[in-house]
Amino acid sequence: MSKTKRSQNSKKKTIRNILICAAIAVVIALVVFLTIALQKDSAGMTCFQRRATVASAHGEKVTMAEYRVAYDSYGAYYIQNLNWTPEDIAKNLLQDKINTTEAKALGLSLTQEEEETCKAAAQAQIDGIRKAQTDALIQNGSYSKTALEKQMADVYDRLGMNESEYYTFLKNSYAASYYSEKLEAYYTENGSGIDEETLQNFYRSEVEKTMKTTDENGNETVAYRDGQFWTALKTYFSYPSAGMLPMLYVPENFIYIDYIKIQGATTEEVTEIAQQVAEGKKSFDELMNSDDNKSEYREKLEGPYPIAEYDHNELFASQEAYKTAEALQVGEIGYFVENATTAEDGTQTVTAYLFRRAKGTMCIDGEYGVIKMDLFPNIRAYFEEQYRAAQWFADVKYEDALYAYKGALG
Repeated sequence: MSKTKRSQNSKKKTIRNILICAAIAVVIALVVFLTIALQKDSAGMTCFQRRATVASAHGEKVTMAEYRVAYDSYGAYYIQNLNWTPEDIAKNLLQDKINTTEAKALGLSLTQEEEETCKAAAQAQIDGIRKAQTDALIQNGSYSKTALEKQMADVYDRLGMNESEYYTFLKNSYAASYYSEKLEAYYTENGSGIDEETLQNFYRSEVEKTMKTTDENGNETVAYRDGQFWTALKTYFSYPSAGMLPMLYVPENFIYIDYIKIQGATTEEVTEIAQQVAEGKKSFDELMNSDDNKSEYREKLEGPYPIAEYDHNELFASQEAYKTAEALQVGEIGYFVENATTAEDGTQTVTAYLFRRAKGTMCIDGEYGVIKMDLFPNIRAYFEEQYRAAQWFADVKYEDALYAYKGALG
């Protein structure tokens, strides 16, 4: 064999050996990877199962690992105490991701300070976990670096994420809150971009859904229950930042009143004022709009107010007072004086309620039915948000794995 030929064969063998070694290395790496990936964590899940999609919508997805963290952090409590469903938890996570994506699409971004805040908050939680494990080991007299690292590995095994993944999850969650605020501010400043007719139709449709309930046999019944209107309204005004809604329709069994609440030291004092108004010697409207009207709803809700026989307690409790209002003709004025109440210091207070029967003006189609969207503060913004969500979640999909996870101890 010639020298040239031997040289060529030698090169071929070298290349072949290199390729064989490379293939062996790939196989070994794959075996190692699969060994790690197929190893089950404390919840009995492999790496592939943790990374599997459990919910998706609008181009975003939630992995099992993300869902597990949310479920174990707050989801189980919400399911047990607030009637949340697995879909609610997954949807909450999807909403964060969609808010972030939509905000960025509009050119919105976090300031450097906000980014640093998110990073710091995430790191604080990571550090808090390590400190808690360190303190526990010290207290038990078993602290060592090896023992601590084992404890930390166990913590993240239960979480279903490693430390880096959990840090990223936390940081993104904090960032999503900022993006949500920025989206809200953007829509407030620039308008929702939703056609008014489309929004009004969506609002009406959503409210009408709350007016009836359907049983398991498909039978519809009226959803309204005695006391619901004013109880919901009081909650709505008492906790404006809690996301509560008032009842957004008026059933046909209600009557409407213009309403004044006055108080004095004696029955004679308040009765004299009430009589003067009833006789036209004193202006009902001037008194209703003055500080002498002690109604807590005077500056919160434009009248006339809807009331029913068993739905008026947030204005007045007496059924006799209701009968007084009910007996009036539209435009007629009447009043009811309560018995005096005595405080601990002996001070007496007498309360009188003045009613003027009226025609309702708060509903879209007359006196009853769906209430006008702009009557209550923040309702328009709420339904704009709901409309966007309806579009974003139009293609939402929940996988079977979502329902199988019941918590690490489930």
